[in-house]
Amino acid sequence: MKTVAILSRKGGTGKTTLAVHLASAAHGSGHVTLLADLDRQHSAVEWRRQRQDVHPVVEAVKPGALFARQQDAARAGVDLMIIDTGPSIEEEVEQAVRCADLCLVVARPNFFDIRAVAESAALAARFHKPVVFVLNQAPHRQASIEAPVLMEAVSALRKLGFPVAPIGLRTRVAYQRSVAGGSTAQDMEPSSSAASEILALWTWVEARLHEERPVARTPTFISADDRPAPMML
Repeated sequence: MKTVAILSRKGGTGKTTLAVHLASAAHGSGHVTLLADLDRQHSAVEWRRQRQDVHPVVEAVKPGALFARQQDAARAGVDLMIIDTGPSIEEEVEQAVRCADLCLVVARPNFFDIRAVAESAALAARFHKPVVFVLNQAPHRQASIEAPVLMEAVSALRKLGFPVAPIGLRTRVAYQRSVAGGSTAQDMEPSSSAASEILALWTWVEARLHEERPVARTPTFISADDRPAPMML
């Protein structure tokens, strides 16, 4: 069984939105998936209550019980566990990091988020866990040119010494609108740009889970105005 921890020391970066979308994408690709909700707000559990489909399975898990739940899930045939963590509480996040095969550190392209995620990445690195930054709420291209703030964020994150995922998520209403009803962008609009982003990111994450170390590549993004641009450069 593989385990992905989704981290950020700052609230509002979109960890839970990313977690439920990746869990749904993983389930859709044939993985028996468990989303473990460590956040004390239990937003992922609330999303599951609104959801009509019973998959992916979402459970509230206390940090102290996470390792035991991971072992039970593996014995039960779960092949992917995604851990949605809360912000700020290092002891709780540490448990997720200890269990993880890959840590996805989520940041929006702004100064405050990048300062905050440096601590999350450093925590994961202390336990020798692979770390990948995922940019969320990225601005759209203008005339096929990426916004300077986005490229500056990529440069700043790379200076921290960890790779940036080549698939990032744009600012899209579809993400917020779908999760409010217990759904996902790929459920609501399978052919949408948002669905394409999530599926591309999941495909990349799945491949990285089977590599010894994640590979740094040039980030690119998918949006309605730049498809069919290459997914990765």
